[in-house]
Amino acid sequence: MTAHERAPAMRIVSDNFQLINPMLQDAVARKDTPAMEAVIQGLLSTGAHAIDLNIGPLGSRSPAVVPYLIDVVRGITPLPLFIDSPHAEPARQALETGHPDIHINGFSLHPDRLAALLPLMARHEQARFVGYLLTETGAVPTEPDGRLHVAAHLFTAVAEAGTDLLDRLIVDPVVVPLLWDEGAFQALEVIRTLRALEELAGRPVQSMAGLSNLTSGKVPEDKRKTMEHTYIPLLAEAGLDYILMNTNRKESVRAVHAANLLTGGLPFSWEALK
Repeated sequence: MTAHERAPAMRIVSDNFQLINPMLQDAVARKDTPAMEAVIQGLLSTGAHAIDLNIGPLGSRSPAVVPYLIDVVRGITPLPLFIDSPHAEPARQALETGHPDIHINGFSLHPDRLAALLPLMARHEQARFVGYLLTETGAVPTEPDGRLHVAAHLFTAVAEAGTDLLDRLIVDPVVVPLLWDEGAFQALEVIRTLRALEELAGRPVQSMAGLSNLTSGKVPEDKRKTMEHTYIPLLAEAGLDYILMNTNRKESVRAVHAANLLTGGLPFSWEALK
């Protein structure tokens, strides 16, 4: 089935909770629950469908803060949560809270990451895991169709741990900044990869992409908006399932809703445009 036939609506995942933010880091370290609740309420007001909790160095050094953080969030909202960490221990702590809709963002073909995360994926049958299309050394593929070659190896590695695990894999083709060498080529490689994933896998494949990466760096605001609003409908048409983005950028959130109206397969109405 092609992405056009499938035509899912992109679900918005807020990337605004990042513990590299000194204010957030301090609030979590002090277990300042009212301050944390205010932050989460602010994210909910942006219309996000899910929240990415980037736990940063604090969560990696002190994984015990992760259950506290999840307890606070779950006291406010049942929205899906993605625990964003390069380390396995915070992921384990999050999954063992027993709260529903806890997912892990994520892992790659790096041998250490596979060895640490795939057993967790097999053990926690309700959780989804984001798999990045990066090489075993953590590099972004640079050649044409390089991401698809990586995806084939990723599908094989996950299937070897259990074919049912593929149902819970979310593939991230890795959006890179346009300012990188061949940044525009890389942006279009992400789109080509998304369109080809299901044919490659021979089954439905869920996907996620980080929109904020596209315009990271020093970019004039008007030009950042233009490029985000140009890229969003390309992601939608390619069948993206989850769009990880700065939900404080209200015009970009609106652009996602508009793209969903065009690609979602439902009758159009102006009233539906939020």
